[in-house]
Amino acid sequence: MGYDKKNLELNGERVFGRLLAELRSLFGEVLVSSNDNGNSGPFGVPVLRDEIGGGPLAGIYQGLRRCSSAYLYVTACDMPFISGDYIAYMRELLARESCDVCLARREDGLYEPFNAFYSASCEAPVREALLKGEYKISMVLDRLRLRVIGAETTRRFGGGAMFFNINRAEDLERAVQIPFS
Repeated sequence: MGYDKKNLELNGERVFGRLLAELRSLFGEVLVSSNDNGNSGPFGVPVLRDEIGGGPLAGIYQGLRRCSSAYLYVTACDMPFISGDYIAYMRELLARESCDVCLARREDGLYEPFNAFYSASCEAPVREALLKGEYKISMVLDRLRLRVIGAETTRRFGGGAMFFNINRAEDLERAVQIPFS
């Protein structure tokens, strides 16, 4: 995008601020992974910096280290259409089933590592991967017990819109067409 995606605006509203408000309504603790300077990010949210490796996997690792609950919910600051109902559905699954990661398989057949829950038990395997220089989330997922939610189920909660992320200016233009409720 050419700028910090935490500053993305969609229909005159800052995506990051909207996500924080939604997450605060769903969780007692909200953490942000970022390598920005300072200890507290926008809106007074604790900011976790990468200590091992880099990228999204390093952010998940820091979240797992700091999270005070059994599971860490992970999303990205450029995913404006998360669904509280879908998050509640995943929580129900986690209450009934034991797994390391609860995530969706998208319409294209790939796993969606964001808009997902990671168990505290993932901390050691993620750390090991980072120490080996393995920074791709998919490489770690292959070693964990997954609870995969199929595309037919995610469609009930908004489908692809929940997993839409804004990486380029064209994505931002497309996002304007998606209902932002």
